[in-house]
Amino acid sequence: MAATNNPLEGTAVDRTPISTHTYTIAGIRTTVHGLDELPPAASTVACLWLLHPRLQTAETMAPVATAIISAWNARIHAAKTSTTGLIAVSFDQRNHGTRLVDKLHNEAWRQGNPRHAQDMFGCIHGTATDTSQIMDHLTSYIFTAPSAPHITQHFVLGISLGGHAAWHCILAEPRITAAVVGIGCPDYTRLMADRARLSKLDSYTESTPPGAAFLGSADFPRALQDAVAQYDPAGLLLPGHFNPAGPDPEVGKPATDRMKVLLRERLQGKRILTLSGEADKLVPYAAGEAFLAVFKRALEEEPALDVGFEDVLFDGVGHAFPAAMVEKSADWICGLLERGEGQVSSKI
Repeated sequence: MAATNNPLEGTAVDRTPISTHTYTIAGIRTTVHGLDELPPAASTVACLWLLHPRLQTAETMAPVATAIISAWNARIHAAKTSTTGLIAVSFDQRNHGTRLVDKLHNEAWRQGNPRHAQDMFGCIHGTATDTSQIMDHLTSYIFTAPSAPHITQHFVLGISLGGHAAWHCILAEPRITAAVVGIGCPDYTRLMADRARLSKLDSYTESTPPGAAFLGSADFPRALQDAVAQYDPAGLLLPGHFNPAGPDPEVGKPATDRMKVLLRERLQGKRILTLSGEADKLVPYAAGEAFLAVFKRALEEEPALDVGFEDVLFDGVGHAFPAAMVEKSADWICGLLERGEGQVSSKI
């Protein structure tokens, strides 16, 4: 992704901008959207965590916050109900915006960063960790009065790099009960192997067959593979079922049974919406397709898991998050709120 490529560029949101308040929480500059627009009678609040694309900043997510919060406020105004309000939170991901340390480490192999795979995965994992940490302390900054509302639901929406991180959040954080994954990928190893092929890395091209030496090379070292196995959706739920040099191993019953156990531990009762561009070349849908096929089959075979999953592919859309994706996200999140889904406790 070039430094000027913003997946949200040109996404028009015909809404009056909503309020923003900035706090330093756990050492991270954190923007809270929509506090001033909370209904006066709201006793509970849902919080939407917004995770920005690579090479962008928290500010990039402001139009998304405006669109979704405005949509929800319009619904409750029309219905004359105001018990649950909606806010959104955004922050600069590691090595981005106010947290920038080294620009090169946000770039890809083609832009001269030899540690692209390590750097990006560390940022993805760090974003999920930061989300949980800020979540621990958010209420003590924004709702300090005894009569203030309390947060009862946490959702996450991420785009591109933030979309990868949204998968991590929904898997790792029990308080997050719904995720919108925008142009993100659930299979980091397959995504990076394809990018290594396109980048013509020696670790990929100079082996027979091509790709045989990629995993375990300096471009994708063993320690990175171990981290992927702990935190990445495909790495955690379906390990060892990708072969960059040939056909994938067959996914047998033991592998699917293991996946179902982990789905019950990590995702039971949660909701996920994935939005992908059919013409996306940077994060191609095909990179996650093999994993998603097994994932969907496991959910169909075990309806008691109660994992809601919707996978939407937008024809003709590249690596972008256009207005149609914003509108779909808003409608989906508002639907969850109307049905009262995603409440994990009376107070979080």
